[in-house]
Order: sequence, then structure tokens, then C-alpha cells
Amino acid sequence: MMCTQSYATFEPWQGLTSGACPVNYCMTIMKQAKETSCGQCVLCREGTWQVFEITKSIIEGKAESDDYTLLTDLLELIRDHAGCEMASSGAAICLEVIAQTHDEWDLHIRRKRCTNLVCKGSFTIYVDPSTCTGCGQCIAKCPEGAITGGRDLIHIIDPVKCSKTLACIFICPVGAIKKAGPLKPKVPETLVPVGSFGNAPGEGDGKRRRRRRE
Repeated sequence: MMCTQSYATFEPWQGLTSGACPVNYCMTIMKQAKETSCGQCVLCREGTWQVFEITKSIIEGKAESDDYTLLTDLLELIRDHAGCEMASSGAAICLEVIAQTHDEWDLHIRRKRCTNLVCKGSFTIYVDPSTCTGCGQCIAKCPEGAITGGRDLIHIIDPVKCSKTLACIFICPVGAIKKAGPLKPKVPETLVPVGSFGNAPGEGDGKRRRRRRE
């Protein structure tokens, strides 16, 4: 017996070229499905939750080698046998997206990378020393206190404390806070004046480090 509970339609997949991430997209669909589930169908109630947890672990960079097979098997079961149109429709959409973006899923699972730097496990956040004006707005906005700095000083983000809420990116008036993949651009290790880092050999943070070694 099919569940007749109505549900909101899922947002369409925009594609990798739009800056979206297929793993994050599928997680969002399964989150919507599990939160809307009436709970009568096991595949809808438990299946969507399991798919959500698997995609969440992939996004966080905690994927295991068999996650892809487990995920597609679960989605096929939900699509073909769930007694809920919402769950089966969501699963069908996810399977279609996975088929279109297989290489991106492999990149996420095997290399912990995300092409568009959407997934938290695939990127770090840094302050671009050539753009930062030392205004301090990001310091006040950071919920974790992960940013240090002062007036007219290039700010620094502690990657250990940073929870990647992205609040700092949205608040920065000059767009100095950015995402970086595996290779993060060179940034100061200690607080230095705005405009002093990287202007010429021996200036800024590099100069301070050499002086300490002498």
C-alpha cells in the first residue's frame, strides 16, 4: 500500500558547472525525505536515514571504500520497493545524478576531494594576505573564535578551531576569506601589517622568521 502523504517537490540538480556538488545534493534530498517521512514504511523511514548518513560521512571526508556500492544498493531498494512516493522519487533522482557524476563520487570517496569545494572535508579556509584590510569584521562573526588579528593586521585563521560555518566568508567586505583545496596558498604564520606580506623577498612574515634563526 502506497503512502498518500503529500510532499514538496525536490529542487532540480543544477550540474557541476553551476558550482553544485552531487554528493551534497543527494544528501539534501535524503534529509528532506527522512524528515518528511510518515514512518510507516521501513525503507522510507530507515533507508532514507541510512543514505543520509552515508552521504554525510562522504561530505565530511570520512568515506569508506565500499560506500559507493552500499549507497547505490540502498537507493535501488528504496526506488523499487518503498511504499512512499516521496522516498522512491528521491531515490530515483539520486541514482540518476550518481550515474551522471560517477567520477565526482569516486573523487570524493577515494581522494576526499570535491571539485567545487562544497563539502567540508575537502577544503580549508584562509585569509588572502594580499586582500585583507584588517577590518576585524570576520573576528567578531566567527562562532569558534578561530580568527586572530587586529586593526590593520592581516588576519589568520586557525584550521584546528575552524568549523567551516562560512560565516566569515559572507561577512568579509572585500572577499579576502577564501576556500582552498589540497594546496593552500602561502599565508603569514604570525600577525603582520596589512600590505607587508609577500611584497618583496625578505619582507613580512618570511623576514621575521629569518631574524629569529640568526
